[in-house]
Amino acid sequence: MYVLLPEYKFEFEILNLNVTPELTVIIPPTVTSELVRKRAEHNDGELDTLEELSLHQQDIEKIEHLHRWCPRLRILYLQGNLISKIENVGRLRELEYLNLALNNVERVEGLQRCEALRKLDLTANFICDLTSVSSLQDLPNLTELYLTGNPCTAYRGYRDWVLCNLPGLEELDGTSINRSERLRALQGLTLAQSTVKVDQQQALEARTREREEYKQNLMEKDQEDFKNDEEWWKEASYHTPESRLATHRRLALRRQRETNATNDNSTKKREMRLFTSDGRPLNVNAAKLEFHFTEDEQSNSFILKVDTYKYLDASLVACDVEPWYVRVTVRGKVLQLVLLEEVRSDRATAHRSQVTGQLLVTMPKTAPASRLMKTCLPEITSLGAVSTQGARPPQASTNTTSTTREVNYLEVDEVGSQIDYCNIVGPSGGAPSNVAGPGARLTNSLERPNSPGFVDDASVPPLE
Repeated sequence: MYVLLPEYKFEFEILNLNVTPELTVIIPPTVTSELVRKRAEHNDGELDTLEELSLHQQDIEKIEHLHRWCPRLRILYLQGNLISKIENVGRLRELEYLNLALNNVERVEGLQRCEALRKLDLTANFICDLTSVSSLQDLPNLTELYLTGNPCTAYRGYRDWVLCNLPGLEELDGTSINRSERLRALQGLTLAQSTVKVDQQQALEARTREREEYKQNLMEKDQEDFKNDEEWWKEASYHTPESRLATHRRLALRRQRETNATNDNSTKKREMRLFTSDGRPLNVNAAKLEFHFTEDEQSNSFILKVDTYKYLDASLVACDVEPWYVRVTVRGKVLQLVLLEEVRSDRATAHRSQVTGQLLVTMPKTAPASRLMKTCLPEITSLGAVSTQGARPPQASTNTTSTTREVNYLEVDEVGSQIDYCNIVGPSGGAPSNVAGPGARLTNSLERPNSPGFVDDASVPPLE
């Protein structure tokens, strides 16, 4: 939540600005020190010794500060902007070339002190007052002047009038001036002055009507016009400084909206989901770390090994073990794994190696270790018949033509054999008396004693 300070509120009341949330206010761009310094890269960013500066197509509406920042300018490019008045240039005493083509200039003024000016380009402006060109008479070095594309060039006697008022010109609108043309201009000066005066008066009156019509149309249109871009571009417009300025501001508004939309999309990071809508945890590896997740049957626990950065401070690593998931946070990025069995989070431990930086998380399970249960599993024979062994007998089949199927069940019991195999070898190296050897017959009778006179002959084979 933002609070409007009292001093700013007072300033808005003085200016009486009616700013709506839908309307974006475009501040007219001017010449800034950052822009000038950026354009002075060829001079290592130094402005005091800068001699050439290019500020073309920057949507500049006013010339200012250049005489203080760059007093030694010799060449200045300002074409393709929205400058309506030539000002703050008279103190550039070393200025030799000034390019103000494709601007909104209506009068030639503010250049009386530019004594070193040799070339002036005012192509494609809106100069109707041709008599204002007389302000250039005091410039001794001015030899080239360009006024092509201005309304004043359509006046009758325009060229003769300019040649007579600026006798030092050597080239006008890209055409060289020779001596014979200057003599003919002097001969027709009287006629040129009268025709220029009449045509200029008509052009100035038409220009006054254009301003009034523009103001009236501007008052009739409300602020909603800024929303209807398609309708605005379909409307007919006049070639006037006001329409050109409105077009540039409309383009600036569109660029600003597109930039804001791009910035909003780029700043909106994808929301990282750690849980589903119903609260189930998700597997997430936003940290992009290598890990090894195993199950230790001996300790009945889960083991997680995370390869963290070796020289990462321990304060940037956090571990959180919950009954059904484990979360490791490294530098604000999450590694979360879902556990298949519930663990005891109060007995979980986390250790980090001081040599490799590896994080070892041990999570004991809540359930005891699984034991073999007494179950009966079916045994499938190669013929597809299943027989029973140790289970209930099969039911007699009523259909004699069908294949007889028997079900065999194997008993799996955790109770071991009663024979002790640990002492399978007797003390004398033979088989113990309580264990029958292979192939031996089990008998319940005792062995008879030998008869009197019995001779144990080794050559006689034993009875089978």
